[in-house]
Amino acid sequence: MAGGMPQCMSIRSIHVKVIASAIDDIELISNAVSNLLHKEAELKITRSKSYHGAMQTTIEGSAKRRRDVKQVANNFPRSFFNDLINNELERRIDDSKFLHFRLDLQEFVKGNIVLVKGDGRRHPVKVRMKIESYPGQDPLTEATKFLSGLATQTTEKDE
Repeated sequence: MAGGMPQCMSIRSIHVKVIASAIDDIELISNAVSNLLHKEAELKITRSKSYHGAMQTTIEGSAKRRRDVKQVANNFPRSFFNDLINNELERRIDDSKFLHFRLDLQEFVKGNIVLVKGDGRRHPVKVRMKIESYPGQDPLTEATKFLSGLATQTTEKDE
């Protein structure tokens, strides 16, 4: 892959979660989550009943090691980061310095990473990134610098 990570690494971990209905293809979704994270990622798959009583499956996985976080970032197309920056980035960062966004599940299982804008009605892929920022640093500024750096790189994902 061409390019590297921006000089300041400002994402500490990435967590991915999908809540699938009984009619969804759990194996297909699990494979897509593994492909985004890394092939050796341990997925936690939990079956339960929804609030309304229907069966559902929760598929979760994380990247916590620095090299795994870098790999996940490289799995996103560069244009995605500009899209994220330009779609209410400040509203996506919570008080605990987590950046939250949702991906379109239908596109995700096809290998495409598409940001859900607004309130999507379908089950999304929920992604949570922990922003590395220290006292005196603004999490929004750190996230914007990091994402902007990623957006300007080229990888084979974009070619």
